[in-house]
Amino acid sequence: MLILLVAMLSLILFTIGLYGVMTSNIGIKMMISIEILINSGILNMVAVGSYYYSSQPMLMALFSIAIGVVESVIGMSLLSAIYRKFGKISISLLKEIKW
Repeated sequence: MLILLVAMLSLILFTIGLYGVMTSNIGIKMMISIEILINSGILNMVAVGSYYYSSQPMLMALFSIAIGVVESVIGMSLLSAIYRKFGKISISLLKEIKW
């Protein structure tokens, strides 16, 4: 019964994160929504791992947390570069950056 509650919580968090990614044009808001998506997946992995008494999903969750941290650092560096160049943070400004 508890795994169903955790799965429903994970589904609700995933839906909130997906809505934030789909409707936002602001970089910080999109990054927070992506982090909510990643964390809902991690929550679901840990719940399934604890239900089956397995440590492998917990180990995979640790790797997912590390990947989420790297994603946040790269995203923040891109957003700070956009802010320094244009003075505002908007995803539509990504196409203006000349590589």
